[in-house]
Amino acid sequence: MSQALGRGSGSMIGGRLALRVDPEVLRAVAGDRRTVVVTGTNGKSTVTALVAAALSPGGAVVSNSTGANMTDGIVTAMAADRESSLAAIECDEVYLGPVARGTRPKAVVVLNSSREYTRGVSLKSTLEHWRHTAATLPHDCVAIVNVDDPLVSWAFETAPRRIGVSGGLYWRDDALVCPACGTVQDFTDTSWSCPGCHRSRPEPDWNVVPDGDGWAVAHAGGRTRLDVTVPGRTGPVGGAFALAAADALGVDVDAAAERISAVADVDGRYAPYRVGEHQARLLMLKNPAGWAEAIDVAVSTGRPLVVALDPFGPKDTATMWEAPFHRLAGHEVFVTGGRRADGLAILGASGVEAREAPDIESAVTSHAPGEVVVACNYPAFRRISKQFRGSTH
Repeated sequence: MSQALGRGSGSMIGGRLALRVDPEVLRAVAGDRRTVVVTGTNGKSTVTALVAAALSPGGAVVSNSTGANMTDGIVTAMAADRESSLAAIECDEVYLGPVARGTRPKAVVVLNSSREYTRGVSLKSTLEHWRHTAATLPHDCVAIVNVDDPLVSWAFETAPRRIGVSGGLYWRDDALVCPACGTVQDFTDTSWSCPGCHRSRPEPDWNVVPDGDGWAVAHAGGRTRLDVTVPGRTGPVGGAFALAAADALGVDVDAAAERISAVADVDGRYAPYRVGEHQARLLMLKNPAGWAEAIDVAVSTGRPLVVALDPFGPKDTATMWEAPFHRLAGHEVFVTGGRRADGLAILGASGVEAREAPDIESAVTSHAPGEVVVACNYPAFRRISKQFRGSTH
């Protein structure tokens, strides 16, 4: 009915109605299965897919793979599969408390914390919510946290058990001030510390390291080679979180790494779409942290970049002004979409000589044959991924 009325995909409405009938229904549909909850401002969908793959050697895994990551969508996903013994659940940052109470997870993966522009929830409120939730996690639950993010580290220092992952911090501006004492923090290339309260980056238990022409994850059990299709360091970092989660639930790490290597697509992201002699990899971005990550992928891999922007309300390109586009100076960048004029202005102000393209095909094929990174805001990503899926390229 939801689909027929044009109100949505139907991935949340069942859970929403069920929660009105029984506010504790999530606990019922979660049952006794062992659950990993993944939260954070950026990368939730990707890491949840990698966690689901990593857990699969341990049994059948249920996951909210449609991206419906609030309580109602999670209820719908879990209610649809009552047999799986494992669950990998993506959770919106502000819903972590009720989701953790309902699912009683064995692990909570926390990726990063940054301002969220799509709703009026402050970063401070989210961090306080996380800190309270961390203190009330079950004693057999482990918090797998990004120790490179001081906001995440502070919020989850109250957790009963913690495992650290070096997850990187592409966007530091939201973490400049210590959330504990308000002092400006000191950052180096690989660490952070607060001169006021003397908090500092904990040593990670899981760390991504170069391994020949690829990547490996170093951990207490040794080094595990990780082959991922996502370009840059984004893929192996997500894989490190997934391996840590699998290990926490007793899944063999080598078997988990093999399953992770088979993940090539996350709801249209990363899977290379063929456009003539080119392959387009789509990245969906919503805040300065996401744009900073996409810029790093283009710079670190040397791949050409296309920026695709469509209208998405009054703030649809405001987040881009803070991103470090100056790093793309000297790179060939094409901009397309309904808000391409904004993109050209932002890149130009950063000293990047970007060029306008009338459509996504011409933007991609204007580069030399090969792989092209396509950085999209939310509406452009939805439009282009649907277009590429339905094309004959």
